[in-house]
Amino acid sequence: MPRNGKEGILFSFIMSAIMIYVMAALNYGVRTGDVGAAAWSYAFFSWPLAYVIGMICDLCICTPSSRAIMNRCCTQTDRAVWKGITVKFLMVVLMTIFMTIFGAIMAFGFSTDAVTGFFSMFPYNFTIALPIQMLIVAPLSGLIVHAVGDKAGWNRAAQQRTPKLNVETVADVMQKDAYTVADTASVRDAVRVMLDCNISGLPIVNETGAVVGFVSDSDVLRRFAQDNLPVSDISTLITGMARGEFPELSHAQLLEQNVMSIAASKVTTVRADASIAEVCQVFGYQQYKKVPVVDDGRLVGVINRGHLTRRSFEACLENRQSA
Repeated sequence: MPRNGKEGILFSFIMSAIMIYVMAALNYGVRTGDVGAAAWSYAFFSWPLAYVIGMICDLCICTPSSRAIMNRCCTQTDRAVWKGITVKFLMVVLMTIFMTIFGAIMAFGFSTDAVTGFFSMFPYNFTIALPIQMLIVAPLSGLIVHAVGDKAGWNRAAQQRTPKLNVETVADVMQKDAYTVADTASVRDAVRVMLDCNISGLPIVNETGAVVGFVSDSDVLRRFAQDNLPVSDISTLITGMARGEFPELSHAQLLEQNVMSIAASKVTTVRADASIAEVCQVFGYQQYKKVPVVDDGRLVGVINRGHLTRRSFEACLENRQSA
């Protein structure tokens, strides 16, 4: 896989060039029944136009659409390799559709024969293109771009700019003494814990220690705002609660509700043995500030964005002093 932006661009151009050439030969072979020298010769001479059309489809439609579908289908904690495979598979599907349409039009023009030609060529093209792309073209393109990137120093420059955090997994940087609230607690109990511990959110656990929810000060404020209570921040809420300044019965009732009634029940968690890169993806994609850490489903700690930020700053200072 590409290791930086420059390698990513080169990877797309090389992979598309090979696949479009193969697709052109396959389309000719399906029409004539001969995937021999004539097919590869035809593909060579028709390749320039096919490549231009293919790259436009790839860059403008296939790649953005594949990434968008992957982001909707894959969870943020899925491993990067599975996300990469998903994107490549979707790109093969879309590129095969577009290049088969192109081949059918080139062969039959804009006619009903082109429609018939598309449906006759697509199953064969896809069956052949998928294993070729996944098993041969993508790995070969990766080797080429890695060799070019190493020769040009693209990856070395990126490594020099990246500070070493001296941590490998989430367990190395997580906060082990995490504050929690039980799933049987009230909203008032959760708010009290956040106030006493000076935190903005905390996991909700059941009697076995499994994470079943997450509640934050934003969840509390959002619910009070829905009831038209003029609360601008958590400190205003706490002060008013301490003074008993809740004139409307619904506000007091909300504080006594079960905390799960306002909490996020679909909780994003990370494993204790997850890499730092994986948890950074979670923070980056979802804009979370804090994520529970689990081991065999049980809460073992919490990691927040501030932990990683501090480690990064420390590493930058250490690298600066040693330079």
